[in-house]
Amino acid sequence: MEVKSKDGVHFNYKKSEKFKSIVITIDFVEPLSDNNLEKRTMVAEMIENYSNKYNSKLKVAQKLAKMYGAQFGTNVFKIGEMAVLRILISFVNDEYLPNNADLIQQITEFLHEMIFNPYFETNQYPKQIFKLHQQNLINYLQNLDDNKKYYAAKELSKLYFADKPQNSNSIFGDVHKLKEINSKETADYYRWMLDHDEIFVSVLGDVSSSQLKKIQQQLDFKPRKTVKNLVVNLQSSSKVRERTEVVQQQQSILNLAYEIPVSIKSHDYYAALIMNAILGGSPLSLMFTNIREKQSLAYYINSSYKSTLGYLTIQSGIDGENYLLVRKMIAKQIELIIQMKYSDDLLENVKLLMISDYLTKFDSDRQILNNIFIESILHQSINKGDWIDNIKKVSKKDIAKVAKLLKLKAVFFLKGENNA
Repeated sequence: MEVKSKDGVHFNYKKSEKFKSIVITIDFVEPLSDNNLEKRTMVAEMIENYSNKYNSKLKVAQKLAKMYGAQFGTNVFKIGEMAVLRILISFVNDEYLPNNADLIQQITEFLHEMIFNPYFETNQYPKQIFKLHQQNLINYLQNLDDNKKYYAAKELSKLYFADKPQNSNSIFGDVHKLKEINSKETADYYRWMLDHDEIFVSVLGDVSSSQLKKIQQQLDFKPRKTVKNLVVNLQSSSKVRERTEVVQQQQSILNLAYEIPVSIKSHDYYAALIMNAILGGSPLSLMFTNIREKQSLAYYINSSYKSTLGYLTIQSGIDGENYLLVRKMIAKQIELIIQMKYSDDLLENVKLLMISDYLTKFDSDRQILNNIFIESILHQSINKGDWIDNIKKVSKKDIAKVAKLLKLKAVFFLKGENNA
């Protein structure tokens, strides 16, 4: 159920007796901005590790241990053109604890402390602590770029979203910008975020109405304007952008991005899901079978469909000398889907695999909470049975229809120097 307690603040509860734990997430949501990503990541770091009362990582850890090993953390991610900062806490349901311990009360007080009482000195984060976490994050981002798969994916994204750089940037931000921010402006941003971000509170577990009231009372965010929803915002580009770089390594990486104007809210959404799985999004896929297994032209090859921004990417590791051949083979697999030249067994097995993977998600409390959040932010809900029925109904013609919509828009080739 959803209780919209006040403007811009949403409270969702899903009753479940499947898990012995209760999980609460608090999602802060705002439109992606090139100016805020670095500060937002630093805010997440500081919320996870410090508050005014628990002003050291040790004190936070000790408090969590006293609350029967509660798990607490933060992360940042994107959904469409929205930036999300998530706070999550997981703890044992009271009924499994001795002496009728009122753990919910302790948990909600802890959450209130960590969110509303940040560790500030003269209205900013302590400079020494801030700089330590800032440098750790800088090191992490620099190490990420040493991962060539990550680097190639990022560069492909830059090509595809050349007109909208906020979509191509890492959710953690840019290293150069990260070096420039300070504790005062980050603290100012946090105060602004608390007042202006749209808030989604989600609770999963076996919780009484009185316990829910305790959670709502402690997470008492003031009303704010509803954020302009850019979760589904299909992209379009008039030209194909291509770039090649040379790198000192044996293997080359070929990544491609295609426009596909089908979103999570579209009638053809389920056909697009299956099309991606048949193309490269599953171990049964045409690209895996024909390009990697039969022709041995790729060390790895897969595809991924981004349903909120309307594009599909292909990632592959190849020998550089096979660049043109692999591109032709990729185009051929798409054509096979358009011409419906693949077996009925493949289609049915892909559907069965997708349904199995989908049902597995409900074995994870984190996945269920993620679904609750996505349904809330999209204002769209679908039950298990309908999702499975929609998958089963998709025909080869439906899949061919969405495959015809694929338009190549970006190519990034990271060529191994040994292949130059």
